[in-house]
Amino acid sequence: MSKYRGDAPSLPKHKHCSVCGNPIDLSKDYCSDKCRVAAKKTQRARTRNFVIITGAVFAFYIAFLLLQGRF
Repeated sequence: MSKYRGDAPSLPKHKHCSVCGNPIDLSKDYCSDKCRVAAKKTQRARTRNFVIITGAVFAFYIAFLLLQGRF
């Protein structure tokens, strides 16, 4: 902790944009529509990747079970 904490002016309550890191009001989630669109695109990509990976693991598991019974 800083020894100058009492002398420093306090910042207004704020949070940071999850995309670019700019300070924003507490009532907002993103600083601009550009960041909102970028966050939505990233979330869709994460969801798509999760579904693809989960499906692939499931398919390999089923294939393994089917092939295991043949040998």
